[in-house]
Amino acid sequence: MGDEAVIGRVAMFSAENNGRVMATLCCLMFAVVFPAWAFGQHFAPATATNAKQFVGVWKASFQGHTFLTVTLAIDGNKLTGSVSHADIELNKAGELTKAEANDAEEPDPIIDARVDGDTLRITTKSTDGSEDSIEAEIRLVAGNEADLRMVVPPDVPAPKPWRLERVVKKA
Repeated sequence: MGDEAVIGRVAMFSAENNGRVMATLCCLMFAVVFPAWAFGQHFAPATATNAKQFVGVWKASFQGHTFLTVTLAIDGNKLTGSVSHADIELNKAGELTKAEANDAEEPDPIIDARVDGDTLRITTKSTDGSEDSIEAEIRLVAGNEADLRMVVPPDVPAPKPWRLERVVKKA
C-alpha cells in the first residue's frame, strides 16, 4: 500500500501530467501574488526617511470651518502624532453634510504609521478608555495638500475622501 502511494505521487509529475501540474502551479501563484500586487499596497513602517513628506499639521475644513486636525512629527526615527475628534454627518453618497470640530475630547494618538510612496496609513487608538481604533490613509496630492480616506470594512459605506491642507508655521 505504501508503494502505491509513492507510485501515485511519481505519476503526478510524469510527462503526461507535467503540463497540468505546471498550469495548476501557475494558477496558484497568480491567485496568491496578483491580489497583493494589484490590490494591496506594500506599506513599510514609517521612519524619519520615508515619512518626512507627511510631517506637519494638517487640517480638514467644511464650509470654511476646520473640523479635523492631524498632527504628524518625527520623534527619533519614528513618525508620531495625533488626530482630533470631529462630529460629522454624511449623505448616502458618503459626502459630508455636516462637520464640526469636537474639542471636548483629547486627540487620539497615532499608534501605528506605515508608508507606501505618497500614501501614509495611520491607526489611532481612542483615548476614551475603549479599545476602539480607526485606520485612515493620507495620500499626498500636492506639496501642502492631501486626501484623507477612512479605511472601513467592506460592508460599511465609506465616506468620500476629505481634503487636508498643511498649515505652514510662520516664523
